[in-house]
Amino acid sequence: MKFEHVLLGFVAMRPCTGYDLKRWLDSEMGRMTRLPRQQSQIYRTLARMAADGWVTYTVERNEGRPDAKIYTVTPEGRKVLQDRLAEPYSPAADFGDPEFLMRYLFAIFLDRAQHIDLIRTELSARTAQMERFRSREIRDEPWVPDVDRRRMTRILDHVHDYKEHTLRAHVEWLERMLAELTSS
Repeated sequence: MKFEHVLLGFVAMRPCTGYDLKRWLDSEMGRMTRLPRQQSQIYRTLARMAADGWVTYTVERNEGRPDAKIYTVTPEGRKVLQDRLAEPYSPAADFGDPEFLMRYLFAIFLDRAQHIDLIRTELSARTAQMERFRSREIRDEPWVPDVDRRRMTRILDHVHDYKEHTLRAHVEWLERMLAELTSS
């Protein structure tokens, strides 16, 4: 998801300043998005979004501190965000890619059917990925002479186990979210 759509999603959820957005991007969850976190880029993007009519702002005067621009989404901005979220979701090859998480975070702007479809699409892709993981081909690699083959094979197994474990946890979480949405 493009940086401006992520910022737009947050501004659509609540009025906020550029500093509020920076604080979120610097949080543990924000860092997982792998998005830029430079204050200057946030403010440049907000200025462009305001020029495009996606957001508007009011200036809050602060005694003894810099004034704050408080951004809110416009109807045009909400439409841009909803149009972006309504685009077909194509899961990335790596389940750690932040696109799904960002779309899920902004699922508040989707209707229930779209929310369910997002989860089902991700679940289908990750279930197929689990099958590929389980049936992986293990081949003897032509390691250089000073690489301990047995140890290297074990390290590769550890990495595979880690990815399979995290993928399995992701699939289980998706199944729980789907069950929750379809049972209510």
